[in-house]
Amino acid sequence: MRLGLTYNLKPEAGPSPGDPIDRFEEFDSVDTVDAIDRALRGLGHEVERLGWGEPLLAALAERPPERRIDGVFNFAEGVGGRGRESQIPAVLEVLGIPNTGSGPFALALALDKGVAKIFAAAHGIRTAPFQIVGADEALGPVALAYPLFVKPVAEGSSMGIRKDSVCHDEAALRERVARLQRDYRQAVLIEEFLSGDEFTVGVVGNGAAAEVVGVMQVTPREASGEDFVYSLEVKRDYLNQVRYVMTDELLQSGRLDAARLAAIRGLALDVHRVFGCRDLSRIDIRCDRRGDPNFIEVNPLPGLHPVSSDLVIIARGHGWSYEQLIGRILGAATQRWFSPDRPQSNPPNISELVLDLAGAPCGSPSPITSPPSPIRPPRSSARPSSRPPPARSTPRWRRTTNACWCRSATRCPPRSRPSARPRPTSCSTCARARSAARSSRPTWRSASTCWASLAAAATR
Repeated sequence: MRLGLTYNLKPEAGPSPGDPIDRFEEFDSVDTVDAIDRALRGLGHEVERLGWGEPLLAALAERPPERRIDGVFNFAEGVGGRGRESQIPAVLEVLGIPNTGSGPFALALALDKGVAKIFAAAHGIRTAPFQIVGADEALGPVALAYPLFVKPVAEGSSMGIRKDSVCHDEAALRERVARLQRDYRQAVLIEEFLSGDEFTVGVVGNGAAAEVVGVMQVTPREASGEDFVYSLEVKRDYLNQVRYVMTDELLQSGRLDAARLAAIRGLALDVHRVFGCRDLSRIDIRCDRRGDPNFIEVNPLPGLHPVSSDLVIIARGHGWSYEQLIGRILGAATQRWFSPDRPQSNPPNISELVLDLAGAPCGSPSPITSPPSPIRPPRSSARPSSRPPPARSTPRWRRTTNACWCRSATRCPPRSRPSARPRPTSCSTCARARSAARSSRPTWRSASTCWASLAAAATR
């Protein structure tokens, strides 16, 4: 196959004055690009380096049909914002070009660690209690038990994580939160620091066929009385500061028994599948004082440096070569690409599409040829009908007994209505949505809990 490589290279110049020292920590070195290139060529594929941004779009736009790209091996981190890792997969999805790794939704969901914890908890996955402080918010009352762990809400590669990220009192917590807000200009995640062991788990594959590469524990070479944090300083000096303990040694030394190992592996696979990760992921897990594993975060776009990246270290520690790891990732992806169940699409003409996007004036409104159709709540029917539903000027409201229109878990108080046709009672959130519908801007909320309640829960 002819494969493209998409990536972000670390700039030769360091961060600008005022930026944190780890500003470009997520980006890859030339060593990583060279290693993946060699591995793919060794597997018999033709490789073309596409990069990111304008060079990528230009390479796709100027390509003759006989030089089409069959697929893309993506490890680009993107630039700017909480959805940056989704940028390349979203572009490739529009162009109809398959790529390795997760799709735009999973990447954006996992990068925001606060949203990821809410999502995991909603699926019954155990995670430490936490609180989110907005980028411009002052730290209010904290209803969590010290010690607390503090980190930016949407960074990777241990960006913003230092040895003093564990806070034992309010003064240290306030200082740390304020520093992260100032340096990273984003919300801050505060979570209870679990006292048990921490593990990282590599996963490859998709759905029911996903499998654990191995379980690894990162331990300090020199024991100290302080809480060990796998921080930026430690990662940059990992050869001198840490030991990587693999599954066999964990079992033989008694640090893990078979039951707890199975629980850790099962949790990692559950996270990989629930988040919709594809082809590869790495999941961080920490045990509480009872030894129960808790979800910390998931990385659906883990680093692939041939020497120092955790997923590569896990694979090597469990008998995989670097080429085997890259081959397994690509193999899982190609099974998706050529699966008979994969929806087929007719990709647009890439040259015309890229030129249209480049020539479109920024912010210019598109002409509306027909009024938008209102979004209606789903209707259940005992018998399917082939007739299309009649056109309605307003959406049909769902009849429920003393239940919110948005299906809030906390039911609203009943309220009498003079209308002969009964309608569901509503909270203020639902009332605003109904008001928008009357003004031809209907809104349908299908969440299992009220959005206002969910937001309040995230900041408690």
